[in-house]
Amino acid sequence: MPCERKPMRYGHSEGHTEVCFDDTGKYIVTCGNDGDVRIWEGLDDDDPRFITVGEKAYSLALKNGKLVTASSNNTVQIHTFPDGDPDGILTRFTTHATHVTFNSNGSKVAAGSSDFMVKVVEVLDSSQQKTLRGHEAPVLSVSFDPKDEFLASSSCDGSVVVWNIKEQTQVVSWPLLQKTNDVSSAKSLCRLAFQPAEGKVLAVPVETKVHLYGRGSWDHVGTLSDDLLAQPVNVLSWSPCGRLLAAGSVGGLLTVWDVSTKLCVERQKHEKGFTICSLAWNPSGSQIAYTDTEGCLGLLDGISSSSTGKAPVSKPATDYDALFDDDDDRLMDEGLSDTSSPGKKPVVARDDGDDDDDDFLVPSTGRVRKRGAILDDENSLDTGSLKLGQDRFGADDDAGNTMAPEAAPSVPLRPVYEGPMPTPPQKA
Repeated sequence: MPCERKPMRYGHSEGHTEVCFDDTGKYIVTCGNDGDVRIWEGLDDDDPRFITVGEKAYSLALKNGKLVTASSNNTVQIHTFPDGDPDGILTRFTTHATHVTFNSNGSKVAAGSSDFMVKVVEVLDSSQQKTLRGHEAPVLSVSFDPKDEFLASSSCDGSVVVWNIKEQTQVVSWPLLQKTNDVSSAKSLCRLAFQPAEGKVLAVPVETKVHLYGRGSWDHVGTLSDDLLAQPVNVLSWSPCGRLLAAGSVGGLLTVWDVSTKLCVERQKHEKGFTICSLAWNPSGSQIAYTDTEGCLGLLDGISSSSTGKAPVSKPATDYDALFDDDDDRLMDEGLSDTSSPGKKPVVARDDGDDDDDDFLVPSTGRVRKRGAILDDENSLDTGSLKLGQDRFGADDDAGNTMAPEAAPSVPLRPVYEGPMPTPPQKA
């Protein structure tokens, strides 16, 4: 059974927006271009609390009551959660950080920046940090290996790199992405992600597909794809159990795969087709929160791996096909009353020898033969229209089923009097 797509809520001003859940799944936390972090007690919260962290907030992560944000003042800050009290600065860059994430136990934070660097910082002692250098363009995203041995990063230089954190060296580098000089001009944010728990697989969005790489060997072990994915995959997020992988695309398509079978178990379309720029699973595993580049927040509820791979795509609210119902055509064509039209059922004419006008039945196409393009006013008579209506029935129609217009009654002419005419009166 497909999941339910909740109506989206306005959260932030237009621009890149991110979302995450707290550890309990009770709160949804978002940040955006307005520099605010909003704390929602569910999607229906009409008055979410907010924390202002800067002129712009580029990324956020939440773990163990610690809220980490990357803002426009080139710092990575910590706030307490849910109180929102400032708790210090973790690290600084020469330009703003583009993505932040926690490791599995919340003891470390990784941050990628527009100055090409990646930093790994201890939460309790920010002086303990490691810097990973090697990218030649702004960093797009970072992801911890669940065992804290490796860190993966993607960059605008077109590369996806796996680092050894302890040795601060590159383990492997793949040239998978299109090169660009800035995050804003990148075709995709390439939000890669290690599988939770064992971390056996690293998932990397590449164009309209997701590549899977085995941990340790770093071999390409599989690809996830979907026929409906026509635009680049932008962001990825694993389910808490590690069985399902969700992807959000530039075209607004939300796709969920069962990684073991590589089958798509859920598809949903953004109600307006905007780019999905962040995804987060509820710790319960049954909900996915997502945000778009217009600053809005959405929710998929009732995610299940039991759905079939042929899950239908929900039509967006602006699908105009539903506005023009076949019944409207039938009202125009047949001149029916304003009541609802009955369902179309093919009717076969009975051969009972009765040639009454009642034989004007619905043909097997399920549509009444048209009497004319436009129904005329009852007091008007347009012979051209009648002739056109006759022609449309076709000469090969059954004579008993054809409604020919009655001929107009002829009016007898009055005889003209040709006798003598009276003369005008004479003047006296």
